[in-house]
Amino acid sequence: TRASKERAVLCDETSSAPRTGAGRTWTSSASDMVLELKPVGALGRLTTAVEQRTFGSITLPAVVECTDPTASVEAVAAWATKHQALFESEMRAHGAVLFRGFPMRTAQDFDSFVCAFAGWEDLPYERSMSFAVRECRANRICTTNEGKSGGLIFHHEQAQTPLWPSKVFFCCEKPGDPGDGGATGLVSSHLVYERLKERHPEFMVKCEELGVRYTIYAGPEQDRSKGAGRSWKSFFHVDTKEACEARMAAGGWDWEWGRGPGGKKLGLEFLRCVTPRLDAVKLVPGTDRKCFFNQLIATIANALEFSNVGCDGGGFDPLKDEPTQAGIDECVRFADGTTLDLAILQDARRICEELATDVQWQVGDVALVCNYQCMHARRPWGGAPDSRKLLASLVAEPECTSNGKPLVV
Repeated sequence: TRASKERAVLCDETSSAPRTGAGRTWTSSASDMVLELKPVGALGRLTTAVEQRTFGSITLPAVVECTDPTASVEAVAAWATKHQALFESEMRAHGAVLFRGFPMRTAQDFDSFVCAFAGWEDLPYERSMSFAVRECRANRICTTNEGKSGGLIFHHEQAQTPLWPSKVFFCCEKPGDPGDGGATGLVSSHLVYERLKERHPEFMVKCEELGVRYTIYAGPEQDRSKGAGRSWKSFFHVDTKEACEARMAAGGWDWEWGRGPGGKKLGLEFLRCVTPRLDAVKLVPGTDRKCFFNQLIATIANALEFSNVGCDGGGFDPLKDEPTQAGIDECVRFADGTTLDLAILQDARRICEELATDVQWQVGDVALVCNYQCMHARRPWGGAPDSRKLLASLVAEPECTSNGKPLVV
């Protein structure tokens, strides 16, 4: 029954104390649980879904379902604007909000919903520093990742660059066929931070005190065979090497041309560049919670891809194949030049999986994700091309900082 499913969802085995939310109350015992569903205006209500999991004080994600199947896209957009403050509150409490059953069927529908959130500036792909190759589909809407292996390991969106979004919207235009996979995993970065502090305290002290620098390898043309296949021209939004060097110099990057990982010689049109110092741990804005805000875990996959810079990205599985310690060292180090232990990064990867929940996409689903509170990952998908279509929209971070100082983009 619906009630028994809700009890199973809300009473996760890791819960140990009563939890309350906006109009909802539950405890760790199914027999003791009391559940109230809170209406949100005329078109929606806060509810539950099989995707929810509770770990201690955090239930991820919050869920809002449509209560009017005849609602138009225009009506939903007006409703979203009216209740924006509530949705922001839910996102702060849970890390992400899943909107289900609303009439989002096209990129234009999704764009109308995104634009309904007042004061949230767009971070367009053309201005972003994403590693991924994406295609623009509408005003503020692009595809998620055109690469074969992109996004399969938990990450904060673009946290390996000086320009990251504060929030990310995802919309399911077409879910994968049954049995093909293609869900999206979410995990609380605060919980990952706490678990890592328990298991690897010295490593976490270095993360907080030193910060990190990432090394990026890029060719002059987009490489759709890779999840991290963006060209340096697109990444830095330039047309010439001279303009690229000017951008890097202004932003505090180091660089050289024609060198790949491990000293591999490449053509002089290939770029190796090193970011300025970036934080590896941040405070979640508006809270006192720390999060493991970086791209260290995803570097496990990036190291495999960057080792094939200048070649087709096929021939490895980022979920099974492992980089070497030397491969990791070629892609990221602490800001003082010391190395990060690959074994700890692998443990961080396992921790993410232990704490994750998967959004099993339905047509029209929209997920609003706080990019500080949550990491996300695309789950393996074995379907035919175009049998799964997920769209994204990025919300700009007004001031990206490192060690408390504004970064130059």
